[in-house]
Amino acid sequence: MRNSILNMSTTDLLMKLIQFPSLSTQEKDLVDWLEAEVRTTGLLKVDRYENNLIFTLGSGQNWLFLNSHSDVVPLSESPDAVGFEPYIKDGAIWGRGSTDAKGSGVAMLQSILELATDGWIPNDGRVSFALTICEETSGEHNGMAFLREMMNRGELDLPSAAIIGEPTSLKPCIAQKGLLVLKLQIYGDSGHAARVYGTNAIYEMSRIMTKLESIKFDAVNPFIGSTKITPTRMTSGVANNVMPEIAEVTIDIRTIPEVSTQEIVTLLQDELQCKIIIHSKRFVSTSTDPAEKIVKVAQKVTGELPFGSPTASDWVFLNDIPAIKLGPGNSELSHKPNEHISIEQLIAGVRVYKEIIKSYFSETIL
Repeated sequence: MRNSILNMSTTDLLMKLIQFPSLSTQEKDLVDWLEAEVRTTGLLKVDRYENNLIFTLGSGQNWLFLNSHSDVVPLSESPDAVGFEPYIKDGAIWGRGSTDAKGSGVAMLQSILELATDGWIPNDGRVSFALTICEETSGEHNGMAFLREMMNRGELDLPSAAIIGEPTSLKPCIAQKGLLVLKLQIYGDSGHAARVYGTNAIYEMSRIMTKLESIKFDAVNPFIGSTKITPTRMTSGVANNVMPEIAEVTIDIRTIPEVSTQEIVTLLQDELQCKIIIHSKRFVSTSTDPAEKIVKVAQKVTGELPFGSPTASDWVFLNDIPAIKLGPGNSELSHKPNEHISIEQLIAGVRVYKEIIKSYFSETIL
C-alpha cells in the first residue's frame, strides 16, 4: 500500500524533504514529489506556478498567507558537516535545510493538512502555504518575487496578512533589517611598481576605509537597532609589479525603515568623496505595527514578546501588508556545518501555526 503523506509524521516528512538536494534552481524534484503527494489527499487546493507551489484551505477574501522556501545552501566542506542524508541525534534532526528552512515549511504544511483533516475551514477566508524557490540566492529566479509580480499584475490577490517561515525559535519577529550592497571605487595612477610616482589607489582606499569606520547613523529602530555598515570584499590590481589604477570595496549595509537608501548614499558620497555604485537595493527593511492582528495573535499563542531580526528574507516582497517572521529552529544554525533542528520544537511549530491560523480567523483582538 502506498505510504501517503497523511501517514507520515512531521519528523518523517522533514527527513524526506531533506533527502532532496534542493540547491537554488534545483528544487524541481522536491516540488514534483510534494505536489503529487498533496494532490492525492484531495484536502487542499493546489496551484503550481513554475516550481512554486501554493496549497490553500478555504475560499474567502480574507487571505492569510504562509510562506517558506524549498531551496538550501550548498553543503559545507567540513569533514563533519551534515548533508542530504538526515539522521536523528540528541533529540534533533540533522541535515542540510533542517533549520533553514525546511523545518518551517514542513510545520506550515502539516498545520494546514491537520486542520483540513479535522474538517476545519476558515470562517469567511482562506489560508495558504506557499513553498517558493531560490530564496537563498535572491536572483532572477526568486519564487516569492515571481509571485509578487503576479500579485502586482492582478493575477493573484494580495494577501491580508502573512507569516514568513524562517527559524526564529518560535518567537514572533515583527521587523527585519534590509540589505543594501554598495561598491566603492577610487582611481589612482597605474604604472610600474619600481617607479614610485602618482597616486596609489590602494592607499587612497585605505584612507576611505578609515573614514567609513567612523561613520554612524543616529536613527534607531526599537526592534532592529541602527544602520550597520560592514566592508566585505576588496579588489585591486592586475599584477604584483603594477601599481593599481583602481581599488574597489564592496560594503554590506543592513538598513532600517527610518533611513532611506538615498540618505545613506548621499551621506557616504559627501563623507568619502569616491565613486559609489548601487549593486543591490532590492531587500528593503520591513516592519509591522505591534497593534496589527497577526502580531497580537502570534504573541498570544506563543507567549513571546515580538523582536527584530538583523537578517533579510522573502518578507521584503510582502512589505506592504501586515506580516511577521516566525518558525521553529535556531537561526544561528542556518547555513552551519552542524545544521539541525529540535524535534520538540519542530512539532511545537505545527501546533503554533495551527493555533495562530484558527485564532486569526475566529478571534477579535483588541
